[in-house]
Amino acid sequence: MGDDPMDGMKLEAARALAAARLFGGERARRDVLCWLARLGVPPRDRGDVAGQIWLQAWKSWRTFDPRRGSAARWLNRIAVHVVAHYHERARHRWEELMDDDLPDPVDPAPDAADAMASRRVTVRVVEALSELDPKLGAVVVSHDLEGIPMARVAEAAKLPLSTLYKHRARALAALRAVLEREDDLEPRGKR
Repeated sequence: MGDDPMDGMKLEAARALAAARLFGGERARRDVLCWLARLGVPPRDRGDVAGQIWLQAWKSWRTFDPRRGSAARWLNRIAVHVVAHYHERARHRWEELMDDDLPDPVDPAPDAADAMASRRVTVRVVEALSELDPKLGAVVVSHDLEGIPMARVAEAAKLPLSTLYKHRARALAALRAVLEREDDLEPRGKR
């Protein structure tokens, strides 16, 4: 190209416009994130890799020549180069947990005190159920304790489902009354 001063001014104006689009525009940021997704960078690493791309673009901005191609194409070549190195480094990377970093395992099973309390509650409920009308108690035992669906309980009892739900509601109210009455009879220190 010639030594025409107009060419130099046009070139600088084109570079300034490209810099504004690349380093100040939202579209360029979205384009980089889209390229990273297409190039197989996992979402957890895209922010870091995008930062490396922008850093590399800033460092090499002096080499950008708008006569050779668009700024977006130039940035895309940088992105492909950075992602290629990212994938190469990822192949050789692994993490090893140290003994100090391992969390203490938590046993999901209840401890002895919880098991005893649970057993005590179960015994109290079973004793209270024995005080109920057998038809009402059978519904609670079948559905709530044994986990049988109400439809199957209704089918076995040859009763409508709505009737069984009413029996269950009465049984639970009676059971609650028996348990509350037992709480009133129990000495204050044992609760």
